[in-house]
Amino acid sequence: MCSGRVDPVLILEAFMCGSDGVFIGACLPGECHYADGNFSTMGKVALTQKVLANQGVNPDRLVMRMMSSAEGAKFVEHVTAFQDRIKELGKLGSTEGLQPSELELKLKAAKVALKGKKLRWVVGKYMEFQQQGNLYGEKFTQHEFNRLFDEVAMDECTIQEILLRTQDEPLSVKNLAELMGLSPRRVLRHLVDMRKMGLVVLESDDKKTVTWRAAVSSAEAIESEKTK
Repeated sequence: MCSGRVDPVLILEAFMCGSDGVFIGACLPGECHYADGNFSTMGKVALTQKVLANQGVNPDRLVMRMMSSAEGAKFVEHVTAFQDRIKELGKLGSTEGLQPSELELKLKAAKVALKGKKLRWVVGKYMEFQQQGNLYGEKFTQHEFNRLFDEVAMDECTIQEILLRTQDEPLSVKNLAELMGLSPRRVLRHLVDMRKMGLVVLESDDKKTVTWRAAVSSAEAIESEKTK
């Protein structure tokens, strides 16, 4: 199977099913039987690593290595190095300091974010923007893509995590900031934007404490996005 068939969502599902690491083998540059499947995968892996890092998961748990079908020794070398690194990291969540329930929530948020239109659009432009450039003919460097991936991954994962955390009970900005390890200002900025999009609603109790509740589920937000 061409490495280009590997979808970021499948990678997240592997982690959610208990895998401690994911190794992707691909053809050498210029040797893909489907023209550019391996190059496309580079973008998918880079973005997924950014998403994992944003969710507190060590990105070393996902690697992509290129080799030809005749390089059996190199394959063994790459797999052995990867296996040693995963042994060093230990069980998924242990090195990261994430409890099973927290790890499950963060991976679920990451998976839903990767299913969304925005992240799929960004990774879909990975090859085009590097080889052909944007509408103005400006080509993106890998450094520029890394910055873009960082920004978009951070925003989309934060939105999905807020939706998941506020589905069952309303939470204040302070509560969310503490749970997610973010500054209250950043959380509030996202909540204000999400309210405009109809994703969350404001609530208050008898003590006039302002809280926020998800107006839609995380999955519903993605389905709504697809129909726009």
